[in-house]
Amino acid sequence: MISVQKLSKQFDGKVILRGLDCEIAKGEKVVILGPSGSGKSTLLRCMNLLEIPDGGEVWFDGKLVTAPDPALHPGMSRSALKAFRAEHGLDEDAARARMGMVFQHFNLFANMTVLQNLTLAPVELGRKTAAEAEETALTLLDRVGLTDKKDEYPARLSGGQKQRIAIVRALCMEPEALLFDEPTSALDPEMVGEVLDVMKDLAKGGMTMAVVTHEMGFAREVADRVLFMDDGSITEEGTPAEVFGSPKTERARDFFRKVL
Repeated sequence: MISVQKLSKQFDGKVILRGLDCEIAKGEKVVILGPSGSGKSTLLRCMNLLEIPDGGEVWFDGKLVTAPDPALHPGMSRSALKAFRAEHGLDEDAARARMGMVFQHFNLFANMTVLQNLTLAPVELGRKTAAEAEETALTLLDRVGLTDKKDEYPARLSGGQKQRIAIVRALCMEPEALLFDEPTSALDPEMVGEVLDVMKDLAKGGMTMAVVTHEMGFAREVADRVLFMDDGSITEEGTPAEVFGSPKTERARDFFRKVL
């Protein structure tokens, strides 16, 4: 469903992603681990074009969502590349709508109720009528046990409740894949479980997921595949048992000694 090819990204001359390749199949749950600064969050942000890669391509469900990279099409004539660009026109909004994103910080609008936060994007983007958006939001709120909070403002919610609302907000756009960028790292320890429970429920339901997290128990239980990143590259890849049990690089072994 998601294919990343030779992805590269720099910030202020510092290399963050180094020609990275990875694929995520439909329905697959991929957990991305690694030390701070290894490029994990940048990879997610490039997948749904919150950051525009400097090189390489991102494909979603067989369609190119970044600008075509001439370097990946050697031998293609200028006219053929122009036709390729026209055929795979970049539609950032469509790509983001199909790949929902849940952030470390909740980014809820403080001046709106929970229900208003949930219905804003589907209505403003013309995806649903106000009545349809409200019906979807209430159904999803019930799914995460927060129907009684629909008229509350974010300031009156706990951190765990805010993050569950943020997940519901992403689901209200009916995405085909969800990207989670350290969704529990800003929470108090006692609130982590309620958010992970929602994510596990989504995983059981077959949602395609890419999750950057430091929750090793979640990775062991839910991930179909684990990617370990270091210095902008994927240096380990395999099942949780393979990556946790027999890491191939010293950097990964040192990381897991400290976090497991």
